This record gives sequence, structure tokens and C-alpha cells, in this order.
Amino acid sequence: MEFDMKSVLPKLKIPRYEQVRLNIQDMLTSRRWDENKALPSEQELADSYQVSVGTVRKAVERLVDDGILIKHQGKGTFLKPPNFDQSLLRFFKFRPKGADNAAPIGVVKTIKTVSAIEAINQQLNLLADEELIYLERVRLMEDKVVVSEKIWLPKRLFQPFTQLTPADFDNLLYPFYYQTCGHFVASALEKLSVIKDYIDDHLDNNKEDSLVKICRIAKNLNNEPIEYRESLGMAAHFNYEITIN
Repeated sequence: MEFDMKSVLPKLKIPRYEQVRLNIQDMLTSRRWDENKALPSEQELADSYQVSVGTVRKAVERLVDDGILIKHQGKGTFLKPPNFDQSLLRFFKFRPKGADNAAPIGVVKTIKTVSAIEAINQQLNLLADEELIYLERVRLMEDKVVVSEKIWLPKRLFQPFTQLTPADFDNLLYPFYYQTCGHFVASALEKLSVIKDYIDDHLDNNKEDSLVKICRIAKNLNNEPIEYRESLGMAAHFNYEITIN
């Protein structure tokens, strides 16, 4: 998968480096760029866009500042996948025997197409009748379910998923979304609450147990919602932690 080295910039009334930035961003998402592969050099990109190296450098720096690219000295510039597992560890602490805190392993248990759900479609900014893809996923620590997740995706954006089984999914979903469907998760909004009187199909909980519920709306590079997720975990594992500098 290569950049088109005959790229033509759109005729927009914005600075040249912004045009380059937008074009690179679009190419990264539309072509499912391999995050393990370095981008072309600044000189190659400059030749492609017929602009100066300084213009390309400014565009790339903007993408680095936006958290889309990351520079590795001596290796090049790469697509930077966000690490949302750190979000889970911010709310829950899972400590295997004889080890530090660790991220649980993700396993998809169910995948199916479902009819529109008014509340979910509103969260995803979808038409009222748009179908959804529904996933049930658990997070395991030492073979025990510690987090139970319900996930809804727009079917029209994740059509390839209709041909998959739970066993086809990787441990990490967001890289899998990008590799399989070309949708890059760039940011997310999370809301936390505590619920009771609820029995989860995957958590070994009693009705009187308190559960922490994290609702997440994940968005792409254009700030459009592409996933709605509800994660449930035992309140006994809850431990909010943040460092303020």
C-alpha cells in the first residue's frame, strides 16, 4: 500500500500546509495505512505534492500534534493508534497474581445484525431506520470475566463484519476496525455511572452488587461517531486514578 506519488491538492482557500495535512490524513484513513510502516520521507511527499519540504514538515507536525502520527527517531513517521486500554485501566485495576496492573484480554462472544434502536442510533447520529451491528465482548483476566461489553456499530460502515464470526476478531478491536473496514478511531467521549439491580449475562454478579457502567462514543478523524459501547465491571474493582501536572 503506497501513497499516490502524483497527488493533486484541492484548490481550497486555506494555507498550503493545511491542504497537505488534510490530504495525508485522508490517504491514511482511506487506504488503511499499516501502522507498522513508515510514511514516505518529507522529501518524497514534497515531490509528490509539488511543495517545499518546509510545507510538508509543517503539515506532518500538525498531524503529530493532533495525535494522528508519531515520530520515531531513526525510523521515520508512523500512524499512531490511540491506546484506549489505558482508559480501562484508569477506571479499573486488575492485578494478576505476582504481577503489576495489566489490561485484560478481549474476546468477542456474539456478533449479529440488529434493527435500529432509537437511543443507539441517536448516539451514532444515524437515520432512525439504519441497521446496526451488535457485539457482545468480555475482558478476561486469568480466564475470569472482569468486564462485560455491549457494542453497537453502524452496519453501513462495518459491512465486512456481517461475514465474520466471533472467532475472527482480534484481542484489540480498534486496530481491527481499521484493518478490516478502514475506520480509524481517533478519540472517544466517556461517561461513568453506577448501577444496581442488574444481572449481567457474563459477569458473575448478584442483583444487589453495584456495577460501574462506562458509556463510550468513539469517533473517527472527522469527529464523527462510529461506535457506541457500554462496559460493565464490578464496583469492587473500580479505582479512578489520574495524574495532574
